[in-house]
Parts: sequence; structure tokens; C-alpha cells
Amino acid sequence: MKYSYDLKRNDLCIGENRIPAYSLEENEIGNCTSCDSTLVSLSYHAAEKYTVVITKCISCGTFYANVYDSKWNWVDEVQISLLPFPIHISSQIIDDWSGLESIPMKKLEAVFSRGEIEALFARAKNETPTRQYLYRARRKYKLFEEIFDLELAL
Repeated sequence: MKYSYDLKRNDLCIGENRIPAYSLEENEIGNCTSCDSTLVSLSYHAAEKYTVVITKCISCGTFYANVYDSKWNWVDEVQISLLPFPIHISSQIIDDWSGLESIPMKKLEAVFSRGEIEALFARAKNETPTRQYLYRARRKYKLFEEIFDLELAL
């Protein structure tokens, strides 16, 4: 079964079914299968006899659907894709600290890790960022623009 997630509405999509979140509580859920870093919950969904928790890795940014039975026993973990946001013709260009500061932190956290966000702010303030985090963040600029229609040029 294909799982996808709508970051804007916090809806889980399983096949053609859209399941709204019943909770947006943030909790540490476990460890990422890709990089072994912490997974944080984004939303909780009731899907028939299962509860599906959408999580995001705080380090590599991978999204997962963690499936639990009615007694909260772990059943499965599936990597999920994000549903695309409509792309508008004119995108805003963020190229300074005040522009970056105006972006809600939830939007930044949806794409970038904590270290990458710190590197972006350091770069915007003309401070020396951690090079590896800035490099990783720049590789995600296109994804951020596709999702939020905001072009980063830092």
C-alpha cells in the first residue's frame, strides 16, 4: 500500500483515502532506519483498526508512517512521500536574515534538520555556519521551494 502525506493539511493518504489527523502532538517515537537519529511525531491518524503515526527524522529529514495496532504494539514502518503543493508562477526569494526570520519555523522544520536551520540563520547573519549543515541545507532548497513556493538564496 502506498502512503503519502499532505504537510499543509496534515492528512495521511493511503492509496486514494485521505485520513485527517486526530492529534498533532510532538513526541519522540524511536530511531530512524536510515541514520539512527531520533524520529519525532508530526501527526496521529486512525486508520481502520490501526493507528498510524507520521514521523520525521530530526537529522536526515526522512518521513515515515509508523503503524500500531489497537494496543499500541508496533506493526510496521513505511517510508512515505510528501504530496506536492501547487506551484505558483512567481515565487518569493528569501536572501537575507529578515526574510528567513519571517518564515514560520514549522515550514523550515518540515524540510531541514535543526543543524541545517542553524546554519541557514548563521549564513543569513553573515556569520560562519557549520559547512556540512549548510551544504546539506542547500541540497534541499529545491524541495523547500516546491513545497512552500519560497526560493532560498542564502
